[in-house]
Amino acid sequence: MLIIFIFFFPWLIKGEESVRTVTLVGKLPYQRLLAEVVWKSEDLRRGLMYREKLPEDRGMLFVLPYEQKAVFWMKNTRIPLSIAFMDKTGMILEIYSMKPFDLTPLPSRSSSVKFALEVNEGWFQRHKITAGDQLNPLDISWDKLLNLLTSN
Repeated sequence: MLIIFIFFFPWLIKGEESVRTVTLVGKLPYQRLLAEVVWKSEDLRRGLMYREKLPEDRGMLFVLPYEQKAVFWMKNTRIPLSIAFMDKTGMILEIYSMKPFDLTPLPSRSSSVKFALEVNEGWFQRHKITAGDQLNPLDISWDKLLNLLTSN
C-alpha cells in the first residue's frame, strides 16, 4: 500500500515539490481557478513564457520571496494575460491587462505584494472579480501554503 501511495502522490513526499498546483476560490461558486504555483527564482523569471495557450480556468500563481513592489512584463509571452497583485492574505490589490510580447515593465502601485496571479486576459472581469476581493486556496490556508513552500 505504501508503494501505491508514493507512486500516485510523489509531490507529498519530495520536499520542494510539495505544491505544484492550488485551486483558488472566490466568494461565488463560479470564481474557481486551478493555478500552477511557482516560487523558485528560475520559475518566477520564466513564468508563462513560450506557452502557446492557457486553458480558460487555469493560471499561474507567483509566490514572491517577501512582500514587495512587484514588476512584471511579457517578454516571450504569447498569451494575452490579466494579472492580479495580491497581498499575503489573498486580497487582490490591483488588476491589469498585459499584451503579448510587451517589454514595458508593469509595476504594482502597492509595496505589499506577496502573490501575483496571471490568467487569460479578461478572466477577472468575466468572473466578476475586482480589486478588494479575496481569493483563497481550497482546503489550505495561505500561511500553510507558504510554510509548505519555504520549509525546504
